[in-house]
Amino acid sequence: MGAMGSTDRFLIVNADDFGRSEAVNAGIAEAFRLGILTSASIVATGAAFESAVALVAQLDGLGVGIHLALNEHDPVLPPCEISSLVTKEGRFPSRGRQFLNMAVDRRTSDDALKEWDAQIAKVLAAGVKLDHIDGHGHCHAHPRVAGALVKLAERYGITKVRLPVEAIAWRPERTSARRFADKAALNSAALCSRGMWGGKLSYPHSFYGFSAGGQMTESVVRRVAQAAPSGVSELMVHVGASNIEPAGLETGYDWEGDLGAVTAFSKSDFEKQFGIKLINFTQWRG
Repeated sequence: MGAMGSTDRFLIVNADDFGRSEAVNAGIAEAFRLGILTSASIVATGAAFESAVALVAQLDGLGVGIHLALNEHDPVLPPCEISSLVTKEGRFPSRGRQFLNMAVDRRTSDDALKEWDAQIAKVLAAGVKLDHIDGHGHCHAHPRVAGALVKLAERYGITKVRLPVEAIAWRPERTSARRFADKAALNSAALCSRGMWGGKLSYPHSFYGFSAGGQMTESVVRRVAQAAPSGVSELMVHVGASNIEPAGLETGYDWEGDLGAVTAFSKSDFEKQFGIKLINFTQWRG
């Protein structure tokens, strides 16, 4: 890809939770082949991890990042090695409980470094090349683990990361008061982490998809395409071929709705209609 001009607009459309389930994997494949999806982030601990790895080889041009997990999934390491991060049953707790735990327990930083190292190593060992880092529930942007994130990025040569800071003024349809409050809290934490990253990581200039998380529509996609400023922006989506979710991982997301939103356009039609270039993190020369 050629040099990026100062007024050019670029959009990365990333699907989270690759490997979470067979339905999510199928949705990602369809969204990439038929729609505007350009990137996906893989969960090393996902129930459908192996089939996600197999799909990567079939989806030539799909960018793949690591979807680091510290909540709701099972860890890669034995629970006894990361005791500050797991419940007595040996699983990661809910995101709200884990984020509070990370705020008060200093041990979580070292344990997150070990667990995330194992997650990244597992994906690389499967033959998947990683081009960026993000996190389940945006756990990677918690200030407690900012140092761990930088260490892992340097260790594995991954220079791109998601900064999950959606403009406070950005409020598409279906945004609840609770979601708005969560966004304000996340923005504060992520901006704190950005300062702690010390300029060692690159991230898209604008981020979209939190307010409409799991409730994406064609209308919201259009608004993002029209609003995205010069430079690189990221749109986060959660696509799936079915809204049936694995037991214990229920989100209430409209996975099929997100899929419909990003397959309402072909890549070429989208670029022509909105004057924006669709790219992945590998193609971004930032």
